Amino acid sequence: MNQTPAGTSRYVWGGVAVLCLFIVLGWFAFHEERSPLDQQPVKVEATKLQARHVATAFEPADDLSSETPTNQPDDPASTNAAVIYRQAFDLFDHLSKDQKYILGDWRTNVDASVEAELCEKLRPICDLMHQASAVTNCDWGIDPITFDTPLPHLNAARNIARVAIWNAAHCRSNDVARATDDAVSALQLGHQVSRSALVGCFVGMAVQNIASSYVAQKVRSFSGADGQRLAAVFDDPAYEEAPSRAMEQEAAIVERLAASLASLPADEAMKQFFALGGATSEAPPGLNRATALATLKQVADSERELARALASSSEDEYEAWLRHWTELQESSPLAEGFLANYDWFVDKMHRSEIEWKMIVAGLAVAENGPEALAAHPDPASGKPFVYTETADGFELQSSYQVNDKPMKMQFK
Repeated sequence: MNQTPAGTSRYVWGGVAVLCLFIVLGWFAFHEERSPLDQQPVKVEATKLQARHVATAFEPADDLSSETPTNQPDDPASTNAAVIYRQAFDLFDHLSKDQKYILGDWRTNVDASVEAELCEKLRPICDLMHQASAVTNCDWGIDPITFDTPLPHLNAARNIARVAIWNAAHCRSNDVARATDDAVSALQLGHQVSRSALVGCFVGMAVQNIASSYVAQKVRSFSGADGQRLAAVFDDPAYEEAPSRAMEQEAAIVERLAASLASLPADEAMKQFFALGGATSEAPPGLNRATALATLKQVADSERELARALASSSEDEYEAWLRHWTELQESSPLAEGFLANYDWFVDKMHRSEIEWKMIVAGLAVAENGPEALAAHPDPASGKPFVYTETADGFELQSSYQVNDKPMKMQFK
């Protein structure tokens, strides 16, 4: 059946203009860590992905081993944590395929001899992560980020975060203080990668989830100063700032694209814009640079409006953004391609925030009993989490609904 030109345009542009958010949605659907929350995953409709950016975001980098450890005071590692992290990335790359597979889940148990060998190889990686955690500045050297910017540090960071948590669970089982160091170093790395636009924000959430799954299952091990250190990192305002910052960065990425297109001849601008989604044919008739630039401005404005709403935590501001976001998608198939799943992002953000607060509350309960919940309210209701004792620990429940079921977390 033949489509009208308007129908063709709607179909083409609805599938072409896709932001990094959609890439993350698809990538995380297959790679996200198992959450300690006792719930079914959110059902999200499949979305076309921008293959070009997903490849550059997670492909291995050839230059990750360009730096070598040194203790010289004028070395870049003393002022830039990214340099130290890249040294750890290089050490991870030299592990065997089997060893990397084992490290994919901190719950994986192996023979004592295999564990001892692996612990020996993981020690220098974790030492570098501890060192990097003490350096405030972390410049990955990728700014300004555009749609074409490779982001190999994200997948590499996720890998060594797994290293730190596996090391804590298997190599530090008799040294809670050092296990805490490992968990803290993974969480600090999550903070650092969350600064790499929206895809970095999602990877930061994934790193936090790796750490929270471990802490929830070992919560009674962390008492006193160790529990307090973990609680302080999970309660770091950097987690709450990351989503708003990520949306500001996404708006800047869209504005850079618009500026680039505006500087090109009209035909070349449309050819490049149309190629964003991997399309090789020409743009449909009736779509021109003026239309594309006007839509990109609307998209960037919507992203900044969402950033402000997230930063203020105002329900009214969020509802206003949601209304404008819905109207824009309904009026523009091109904008819809960029904005379609931002409500999913907001839901993921809320779920992650509740998970962080549950971990902090769980640490307090393990130390001081259920009475401690009064000082650690559920962000969704402002009231204490619901506490239930279990055969091997306890459970906390939030009023926040996921697939019509309240979020729960098991602690042991």
